Amino acid sequence: MRKEYGYPELEVICKASAGNEASIKEILNFYDAYICKLCLRPFYHSESGKITMQIDEELKGQIHTEMMKAILKFEIRVK
Repeated sequence: MRKEYGYPELEVICKASAGNEASIKEILNFYDAYICKLCLRPFYHSESGKITMQIDEELKGQIHTEMMKAILKFEIRVK
């Protein structure tokens, strides 16, 4: 069975698309767990020879940057 996580509130989305920093951060925090899962990469430790899964912080930063650009371009049309 799938778990429903919901969505950010419409009011938060409207404020974020208008450039409100707090609302943009709220949306980024809402999707943070999903972004972290996407950014998992295997890292090799040369000393111990083990491979561990870690979050690629550079990739995470790039995704955050692109999300912020997309949020600011987002338009809400009311019918």
